Amino acid sequence: MADQIVMWVETLMTMPIFYPLVVLLIIGDALMPIIPSETVLNLAGAFAGSTGSPNVWLVISAAIIGAIIGDNICYLLGTKLVKFVNRLDPESKAGQAVTWVRRNMRRRAGVTIIVARFLPWARWVATIILGSVRYPWAMFFIYDTIGAIIWAFQSVLIGYAGGAMFQQNPLLGMIVGVTLGTVVGALIQKAQERLFEWADERRGYSTL
Repeated sequence: MADQIVMWVETLMTMPIFYPLVVLLIIGDALMPIIPSETVLNLAGAFAGSTGSPNVWLVISAAIIGAIIGDNICYLLGTKLVKFVNRLDPESKAGQAVTWVRRNMRRRAGVTIIVARFLPWARWVATIILGSVRYPWAMFFIYDTIGAIIWAFQSVLIGYAGGAMFQQNPLLGMIVGVTLGTVVGALIQKAQERLFEWADERRGYSTL
């Protein structure tokens, strides 16, 4: 059964349609962060590392394109969606992301846009809030593109590293690649949070 799943996934990833599907997946994740786009990129990277397919550079390019398009659509919808954001439970994961974005946006919008790309709910909230307050689109586009490029390379290449370590066993390589990507992603989020907290303390801001 496991071998059949691996064969089916591998077949899909060798088809030209896989790259447009990645673009659509990333756009969907930007508009509603319930789609595990990072996991898919980790998986694609792991298969590329263990079997040579799909083309790792095309996957990265598709991820960057999808992220930029999705984030900019969300930015344009900011005035429509901000009312929904304001109704979120402040204790929920999404509500906590709202608090984080608003606290940091006032002091370092550029860094927040880049960092938010690595935090699913935070990037969704950030684009909506920025669009709703008419943050300069040109600046948003520049910072968001930088974040999308770093995010895509990190998500795909970490999976690729895991897959490359187990080229003789694609299934194991897939598991290691996805696990490695998840762990590294979590560590990056923690490091970002600690860095922002440290910066707040240096500037004398309350973290509450």
